[in-house]
Amino acid sequence: MANEPPESIGNEVAAPAGDGPVHPRAEMVVVLAQQGIGRNEISRRTGIPAVSVSRIAKANGITFDPAQTEVALRARLAELKQASAGIALGLHEDIAVARMLLRTARNHRDYAFASKAIGDLTQAAQRMTPEISNQDEIDDAKQSLFDLRDGMILARATFEQEHGVAFDSPEAREIINKMRHQEDGNEQP
Repeated sequence: MANEPPESIGNEVAAPAGDGPVHPRAEMVVVLAQQGIGRNEISRRTGIPAVSVSRIAKANGITFDPAQTEVALRARLAELKQASAGIALGLHEDIAVARMLLRTARNHRDYAFASKAIGDLTQAAQRMTPEISNQDEIDDAKQSLFDLRDGMILARATFEQEHGVAFDSPEAREIINKMRHQEDGNEQP
């Protein structure tokens, strides 16, 4: 396969799977995808169209895991919420400056401009202030419970595969008790 020519991807060129990317933009896509970043986020960060990101990834044997994409999306939403809160804080500072200008206005025109600025800044600050809700905490708790459940299912399957007995059988209880005694240092004969 090393003799095959690289596959063209728009203006990008990627080597056949296994040879690594050739074009620097293709290399950026591969590196970001290997970090678990989703296709749309890679497109946003690099300026490469999403369809080209998909082609580059496919040419390099990379697939996007929906679970990782969901995690990346949650992280991106958290970043956006934090950025909005920062902007809202800045707007509140601007409101304080506009209030000072209103108090020190020397004519009707300056007073009107300061009043208008206060109103506009207040509306913008209200729109940019993230809602504080328990829904995010509830969603995180639900996700933690799902992760715990999945971990328990995996542990059960691993136990059953390793010991060759059903997890809820009397034999399994004996094995578990023996393991507990070994951990406690009270190994029974």
